[in-house]
Amino acid sequence: DLEGVAKTLNERPRKTLGFKTPAEAMNELLLSVITGVATTG
Repeated sequence: DLEGVAKTLNERPRKTLGFKTPAEAMNELLLSVITGVATTG
């Protein structure tokens, strides 16, 4: 089904995210905001 395909694609690591999944990249970003660590990318 379409939801299964979307889930599979969203859980796939991305080269543009340093081979992290979108969820891992978002968690890392949120943690950096919460802890006040500024990063540049």
